[in-house]
Amino acid sequence: MNLACALLIAACMTSCAAESTEPETTTEVSFSLEKTFNARSLTYQAGNKNMPDLSQLPPVSIQEAEDILHTLREQKNLSEDCTLETTEGTPGQKLLTISTERSVGKSHRFTLQLSMITYEDDGSLYYKDCKAFASSSLYKWHLTGFGLASTQTAGLYTFECASYLYFRIVGEKETFIQVPVKVTGEYKSNSHQVNFTYSL
Repeated sequence: MNLACALLIAACMTSCAAESTEPETTTEVSFSLEKTFNARSLTYQAGNKNMPDLSQLPPVSIQEAEDILHTLREQKNLSEDCTLETTEGTPGQKLLTISTERSVGKSHRFTLQLSMITYEDDGSLYYKDCKAFASSSLYKWHLTGFGLASTQTAGLYTFECASYLYFRIVGEKETFIQVPVKVTGEYKSNSHQVNFTYSL
């Protein structure tokens, strides 16, 4: 996958969401989901800025959630694409908006949009904000942080995104579950290439 980006001088980790209380967790998660996907149950709190709005999520069974997660992990019929848009900012600055899209089959599409500010005098790049979208209405994808770091190898940089998939599980008692999805990658500034890895 080809992208364009610029230099970040030091390691950083910046939250994509306002600080807030972590969601209260429970133990009412399927053993299979917990063991296989490190899922955890949680008590949804409307208005918690550290969580997406889950009020409109349709209920799914544990089996349906497990089938979706296996499909995403297997990544069959995987396709990827990316775009880069550069716009003028204040004098000496440019805004880079990078959009990457990963599709698994026809039902699951994930779009990650990163906004960076680059300075023309030294080429340094700083994180501005990020957004994450999932095409399926059966779950929510939410980023909780994004980080970029330079490495000792000239022109090679690493990045990491912490994110979660949220499901509304129906059963004897309705509950919400949270499944971690880690997005990592390496960026080569000389060739404007970046490789993404999604760990579920």
